Amino acid sequence: MSLIDGVIDTEGGYANGVVADPTYKQVYTDQTGHVECVKVVYDRDLISLETLCRLYFRSIDPLLVNRQGGDSGTRYRTGIYWINEADKAVVDQVYEDVQAGYESPLAVERSPLKCFYSAEEYHQNYLIKNPEGYCHLSAGLMKTAYTYSQIIRQLRTCADEEKKIVLPRFFKTGKGEYGEGDRFIGVIVPNVRKVAKAYKHCPPDVVEVLLESEWHECRLCGLLILREKYKADTETVVEFYLKHTRGINNWDLVDLSAPYILGAYLVDKTDRKILYDLAASPVMWERRIAVVSTLMLIRNNQFDDTVRLSEILLSSDHDLMQKAVGWMLREVGKKDDALLRKFLDIHCQEMPRTMLRYAIEKFPPDVRQEYMNRS
Repeated sequence: MSLIDGVIDTEGGYANGVVADPTYKQVYTDQTGHVECVKVVYDRDLISLETLCRLYFRSIDPLLVNRQGGDSGTRYRTGIYWINEADKAVVDQVYEDVQAGYESPLAVERSPLKCFYSAEEYHQNYLIKNPEGYCHLSAGLMKTAYTYSQIIRQLRTCADEEKKIVLPRFFKTGKGEYGEGDRFIGVIVPNVRKVAKAYKHCPPDVVEVLLESEWHECRLCGLLILREKYKADTETVVEFYLKHTRGINNWDLVDLSAPYILGAYLVDKTDRKILYDLAASPVMWERRIAVVSTLMLIRNNQFDDTVRLSEILLSSDHDLMQKAVGWMLREVGKKDDALLRKFLDIHCQEMPRTMLRYAIEKFPPDVRQEYMNRS
């Protein structure tokens, strides 16, 4: 935990037992009710409780009862314990998300912190004092935490205070808006690209953590790293991308990744069922991935899927979907004006006006006005 950007302090100790101020020898007997744990002090302006909880779950096997690695006993049970009752909802949400990935129930405790006693000094920063000491955490996991924090710190060095204020408004992060809750460091895309290229060889675990981050630029960086990796390992990257669409949750994240990963992959594939599965998703961002992915097909003079998906998504009520569909139809029109006009002649009266405006943007003014009058 101490490796993670935003963590201010960590302290090993014993919690939620019945013996006051226990020693390690007492806790070791499993008769005190205490669990060996770590108190984490963090800066909420730099990292969220949700991210900390997700990182914690990456460090344990959540199905094991009273055991982790080679350690066993009730003192080695896993759990998350909060001081602020308002944190319970965050813990519960992460817990439910993790549980969805398992058939068996998780064996991780969730409860308020009843008591905490600091462990002896020789237990604090144990691995720093004992580099060869035993720990169930793998070196790979520690490297993941370290690399993730290095990437965030690199991004923070590129932060612009004005952008930090402007971007949340631009990407509609207010309550009830499409980007509700998204957080911004304040980094422009070209600088995120530079960081992504510097870390293009980082392992998939790091990319996964980036895509789970509450920071918009971290998720963008993860997607740009995937674009770099796509060049060397197409199949693996596409599979990874489709498994992590939860983190692709704003229009720029979709638009800067979908055509260059999923779209590029499908150019020489006849089976494109995945596009139609995504188009049928209840999640708007997955529907946007479906249609925007076809940009790469259009560039290769393949228009059928764009047209079919546009018909499927014709009744979209969100303006971001209307704009995406209109945009792709406009791209088709750049390549095949007659095909676009044929589509519009059939559908312009039922197309939302935003979608239609985007589709006809490159037409002469009189033609644009004609189609708008017909809608």
